[in-house]
Amino acid sequence: MLRVAVVGSGPSGCYTAQQLVQQDPEVRVDVLDRLPCPYGLVRYGVAPDHEKIKSLQASLRTVLEHERVRFLGGVRVGGPGGVPVKVLRGLYDAVVYCVGAATDRHLGIPGEELPGCWSATEFVAWYSAHPDAADAGFLRGVRSAVVIGAGNVAVDVTRMLMRGAAELRPTDMPQGALDTLAESGVGEVRMVARRGPAQARFTTKELRELGTLPGTQVLVEPGDLALDPAGPETLPAVQRRNLEVLRGWAEQPPSGTGRHIRLRFFLRPVELLADGGRVGAVRFERTAPDGRGGVTGTG
Repeated sequence: MLRVAVVGSGPSGCYTAQQLVQQDPEVRVDVLDRLPCPYGLVRYGVAPDHEKIKSLQASLRTVLEHERVRFLGGVRVGGPGGVPVKVLRGLYDAVVYCVGAATDRHLGIPGEELPGCWSATEFVAWYSAHPDAADAGFLRGVRSAVVIGAGNVAVDVTRMLMRGAAELRPTDMPQGALDTLAESGVGEVRMVARRGPAQARFTTKELRELGTLPGTQVLVEPGDLALDPAGPETLPAVQRRNLEVLRGWAEQPPSGTGRHIRLRFFLRPVELLADGGRVGAVRFERTAPDGRGGVTGTG
């Protein structure tokens, strides 16, 4: 009988266990996770208002309930206090690692250590009730926010900052986060990317959701779109659709009332500026396409 350990209980770990038991009627699989509950990013990374994606947990549960699969939560592998890798290899015929990045990437700019600067990992963990999360006072006294990045996580964070608490109440968002959002005074979010619209990594469905938030207008600087040298005919379908959405928003005149999401491109953060002991502003430099799919600073 073959015994296999799968480290990580997110989708990749569960699907690995599923393939193993389907292909070998004798194999037994232990799925290990340092957290007490399974499903990884489906449980702790998908935004609460994306209930269709979160429902994937039901299919993952059927894998972990298989008679030849065990889920062992609260098991750390490697590192201080964890099961040594050498010991794990001695207990199983094979060990499969299905884990993602456990640490944040830093910007590496002055002022990043100031209160009021948080990684998406910290913020997402807070509104997803991750066991490692702590209420760091994310929105206390906050009237505006800057989200750096142009992928689906940046879109999720922006949407959560502007989504009304009443819309989120039917979801599985923790009560503490709901109460904080209900009291929040955030009226404007700027989502800023160092590259152009054609290089943005968000999907069109996620992008369009920003335009459906009640009482919120999405604004795009027409000049940012003009800076992008990529012709629509040369782009993949997703990027073409993204540009169509962005152009539609760029043509809308700004309203003087309500909340706003401003999407900016070709801006790279170079310093976080303090105000009263916390982040008060972000200094950017303008970037430009370098002709090789990247950007270069222009000052």
